[in-house]
Amino acid sequence: MGFLSRRKSDLESDANAPRLKVLIVDDDAAYLKLLQAVLIRAGFDVVAVEDGPAALEALRTDREIRLTLIDLAMPRMDGIETVQRIFSDDAQQQLYTILHSSFDEVDTRLRALEAGLDDFIPKSATSSEIVAKLRTAARRLEIERRLHVENRELQTLALTDELTGIPNRRALFSAATEILARGRTLSVVLFDLDHFKEINDRFGHLEGDRILTEVAKMLKSNTRVDDVIGRYGGDEFLLLLPDTANKEARAIAQRLRRTANLPVKMSCGIATASSPRETLRDLITACDERLYRNKHARKMEVGVASGQLT
Repeated sequence: MGFLSRRKSDLESDANAPRLKVLIVDDDAAYLKLLQAVLIRAGFDVVAVEDGPAALEALRTDREIRLTLIDLAMPRMDGIETVQRIFSDDAQQQLYTILHSSFDEVDTRLRALEAGLDDFIPKSATSSEIVAKLRTAARRLEIERRLHVENRELQTLALTDELTGIPNRRALFSAATEILARGRTLSVVLFDLDHFKEINDRFGHLEGDRILTEVAKMLKSNTRVDDVIGRYGGDEFLLLLPDTANKEARAIAQRLRRTANLPVKMSCGIATASSPRETLRDLITACDERLYRNKHARKMEVGVASGQLT
């Protein structure tokens, strides 16, 4: 039996199998050529090199390689040393590594696994077994990729307000904590929609949701790249302004209030961290107090103008 023992059905490309780019490394040129032909026929994209240094160079220049099948006994640098060098040069390298060797002793397998390789294939294996092993590795890599994407999507959902699509309260606290931890100046603006309850009561919550979505869109499109705008809750929006002094924050807040071409007006309160010990909660409390004072002052002005107060 051995490597040349194979069935046509085993080696032809499986249309349902995940496709990936494989790096094969072996100093036996004839064996390398044969192995390359078998894997290409099985549907893999194959890069073939004859020693460890060439493998390192291939991985540096081709970031699409996801799996390597590497010979143990090679001059200059054996397979295990090569894999250890790969990961020492680039700790972020996402690579599935399989040792391929004529030495099938338990000690060799243990040495490979302890060195960080993912699997072992003896050279006594048939070509069908080699293809099957690589397809199994391909499926595992695809599962890991999907899990990574799903986890990233879940994390995004956890930090996003479902209605407006902008950061939620959790995301705001996370961003503010990071900014303050770095000792950066942080100004915060708390926006509140005037008479929003009356809108919900008169026109219904669907109209209220539409207005909230419009406000979020307006604020997002009129803030700077490093600013963070999020929905704090209800009809309140919070704007984080890193590296921004109080005077500049006031100018930004006033510009945003005038920009809003909406059927509602906004009130705001502004606070700037004056100490590295201050937290976002401290700043929001200060914003809330100033917002209340601003609203009260505006009501007084309206009352005087209409003759209701003296």
